[in-house]
Amino acid sequence: MVDVPLPSSRRLYGWPQEAAIAVPERLNADPQRPLFSIVIPTLNQGPFIEDTLLSILWQGYDNVEIIVVDGGSTDGTPGVLERYRPWISVLISEPDRGQSDAINKGFRRASGSILAWLNSDDFYLPGAFRTVMERFAADPSGRWVIGSGDIISADQQFLRHVPAREGSKQTLLAIENDCFLLQQSCFWSASLWREAGGQVDESLSLLMDYDLWWRFSQRCTGLVTQEKLGTMRYYTTVKTRRQGERFPAELATIYARYGASEPLDQLVQRLLKEKSALGERLSALERQLPVRLLRRLRLLPRP
Repeated sequence: MVDVPLPSSRRLYGWPQEAAIAVPERLNADPQRPLFSIVIPTLNQGPFIEDTLLSILWQGYDNVEIIVVDGGSTDGTPGVLERYRPWISVLISEPDRGQSDAINKGFRRASGSILAWLNSDDFYLPGAFRTVMERFAADPSGRWVIGSGDIISADQQFLRHVPAREGSKQTLLAIENDCFLLQQSCFWSASLWREAGGQVDESLSLLMDYDLWWRFSQRCTGLVTQEKLGTMRYYTTVKTRRQGERFPAELATIYARYGASEPLDQLVQRLLKEKSALGERLSALERQLPVRLLRRLRLLPRP
């Protein structure tokens, strides 16, 4: 038995006790069994990355390749990575051009037949790997497993459940209705990854997974399971919130790329209306007496 702690997420998800499942003393790369390659891009996620790693180790499956790509963390991340170094197959620690670049660096080193990436503030749930293998085994032609999952806060308070959805064009077009595939609960075959281009789009900062799902959907619709496979943390400084203003532009790029002309037109029209409404509000503000007085007194500069 290896002496590693249980994930702190056991408070929410009831990870098995040590007697029920054993953490592998080392990880293997046995070509006779499904090999998971899990890429973990990270930068200064010291408070969370241990749970990320533990959620892989506590799957109790030893044929796993953990690939960590650290963009140069200056917090507690390097110390955590050193502590779990015996289980990390590849550790890349160097500056990168962002998360998408880090993901691609990791997958270039991957040799598994089942691929996924897991952000270093997220984690897998009990039995995720077992469920993925069962779904692939039940349908040998399957190439993409899409599971359900949860969104939680930084302090592990439940926020919402995200059900699994078919990886079809119709589903993907529902993203503006807050219907999306949870990236933390998606796994795919190495062959599908190669056919879809073998990389995520590095020009995208937020929707690189959504773009990848479009490419996958052109080749298959995925094997759907409502079993919870992964969990995403959502909090004030998470990138999705910090860079939220990039979402419409990236979404428009993807719509145009995959010929979704109608939703693209609707998105553009909505953005134009929002811009016009903002302009009208600013003009109304300019006409208000206090602003005109400040302008006259030269206490408020003109834009």
